[in-house]
Amino acid sequence: MNEPAIPGPAGTSLVGQHPLLADRTRLNRILSNMDITIQRTLHGQRLSDEERVVHGGTSSKDVLQKALLELLSYDQSKLATSWEALSVTIARRRAIDAVRESTKGRRAADAAADDPDEITVVSFDLFLDEHTGAEISAWGDPEQAFIHNEQQKVLRRVIRELPEPSRTIVNALHYMGQSRVDVGRQVNLTPQRVGQIYAKTLREVLEKARNDPDFPTDMPEGG
Repeated sequence: MNEPAIPGPAGTSLVGQHPLLADRTRLNRILSNMDITIQRTLHGQRLSDEERVVHGGTSSKDVLQKALLELLSYDQSKLATSWEALSVTIARRRAIDAVRESTKGRRAADAAADDPDEITVVSFDLFLDEHTGAEISAWGDPEQAFIHNEQQKVLRRVIRELPEPSRTIVNALHYMGQSRVDVGRQVNLTPQRVGQIYAKTLREVLEKARNDPDFPTDMPEGG
């Protein structure tokens, strides 16, 4: 993933002003983790390496840039948790703002054509739960959310290394939410065979990921 530029407020430089800038390895890990938080909020399980936009034209990279600036502008004297946990909170909040903005004035899918807009606009929470699957209640512990995102990075790497048709099947069913029938048409297999390959491959992916040295079970060290 390309790193976004890191300017300071009003175009000033933040170099030398923030502890994370002295540890680029840690900053890059946090940055990629924030990207996953934003994608999970905007698109639910549908994580992708491709750039996508929400209604209104905002992309995950736009949200990431704003979240990164907020993180690097945060007063470290007020830090009550780890930078990793704070990064999840900021990225999640910025992504929620983007979803909320994108759903302004959006009509509910089941609204009658003659219903007035003011009573058919989709509520933000309903949109977030039903359209992205990223329930607000699942983000109560930022540190656990950070660990989950780090695990997702390992899982995605393992999945990218799968042979075909296993890679297409896992990506389509697990991340893209497609049906077995649709996936079967893509890979020229029956839905039953797609399900068998998916179940077997998922077990293998999880086992390989859990044995990966980069698969975390605890927060990385660092305050």
